[in-house]
Formats: sequence, C-alpha cells, structure tokens
Amino acid sequence: MKKELAEKILNETEVGYDLISQKFSQTRKHFWRGLEFIKDYCKESDNVLDWGCGNGRLLELLEEKNIQYRGADVSSELIDFAKQKYPKNIFSKIDPIKTNFAFENNFFNTIYSIAVFHHFPSKKYRQAVARELYEKTKNGGRIVITVWYLFQERYFKNILKNWLEKLSGKSNLDWNDCLISFTDNQGNRFQRFHHAFTKRELKKLFQDAGFEIEKCEIVDGRNILLVGKKPNKR
Repeated sequence: MKKELAEKILNETEVGYDLISQKFSQTRKHFWRGLEFIKDYCKESDNVLDWGCGNGRLLELLEEKNIQYRGADVSSELIDFAKQKYPKNIFSKIDPIKTNFAFENNFFNTIYSIAVFHHFPSKKYRQAVARELYEKTKNGGRIVITVWYLFQERYFKNILKNWLEKLSGKSNLDWNDCLISFTDNQGNRFQRFHHAFTKRELKKLFQDAGFEIEKCEIVDGRNILLVGKKPNKR
C-alpha cells in the first residue's frame, strides 16, 4: 500500500472513532466476556500501557490491582470519556501517523493492545508499531494483543469484495484488507478500514519485532489473541 493512502486511512480512523465515540462508550461500558483472563498477565506494582485504550474499559478488569496504568488512544473524544470515568489514571492522545511513542524504552511490564492492530493499514506501518511496542516493553515483560477474527461468515463477504476489486484493478487496498460499515453518533453510516489477520500473520508480525510468542489462538471464534514475551537480555 502506498504511504499516502495508509496515512489517509489512519487519519480517517481517528476521525471515525471521534464520530462514534458516544455510541462506542454507551455500547462498550464493560469489557468483552471471554477475554477477562487477560488481566492475569499483569501483577501488583506493574507499569501497564493500554495502547488504543478507547474509553478506558480495560480498567474494569485492572482497577483493583495496584498498578501504574497509562492509557493512549488516537481519539480525543474517547480519551475525554476515559478521563471522566477514571479520573485518577493517566490518559494520552496519540498521533495516528507517528510510530515513535513518547514513553520510556524498556519501561512497561505489560502492554495491552485490544482490538487495535486490525485498523492499521500497510504491512510496513504494522511492523513499525510492533517494533516500537517491543522497545517500550521491559526485558521479561509481555505484550497482549487482540484483533478481530474477520475470516468468519459475518465479515468474509467484505474481504471477498476487496479480493474481487483487486483482481479487476479497482482497489488500492492490500490483500485481506476490507471496509466495514459503522454508524456514527448521529446515525449516519460510514466505512472503516480493517485488516483481516490470520494467526500465522499475527504471530510472525510480533516474532519479527523480537517477541517470543507464548500464545496465539482464536478465542470464541471472534478474536485472535496473541501473548508475547520480551526476552531477558544477558
């Protein structure tokens, strides 16, 4: 994918989440059932980064733990919702284009990125973000990633449409990219970019960044969960 198109999609993702921020917060007040066990990947006193925190709902699982939490998201509207709901925690607005993050290297015991990476266009951009998250993870620390599993009946038609359009020269998206329709706060429908990961692709992305993969599996037929560990350096 060309850099200009990737940057356009990233900016549209930021705008799109602002557009659905109110509806998102109303329909996602609680964390997804079936993924609650990911709280066990952090412990007391850990430094934790929630990369793509949205309205901060991961804190529903973690707030009873004595952790040092940081949330970061591209949507200023969702950051505002998070600050209102969890005023004692730190939330930061991030630039959707930049892949160098204003956090200390080798600092976080656990980095969570829940339902984020499927919004990233271009292999090059995904690789850059994965490498940056590796740098921010402490030696021996872990990263916990989920992406939507889009190779299911509900979404496969969107992927197939892009395949057909690529074969006919009508699509500038990459293979296994697709557009999915959403409704904004005012009830208007618009298209949002998604990349359909396979387990193999997701695993390779974080292996190449330097993580040792501890788990990569489909959960409840809806999400791919990956857990990676940053090796202890001697």
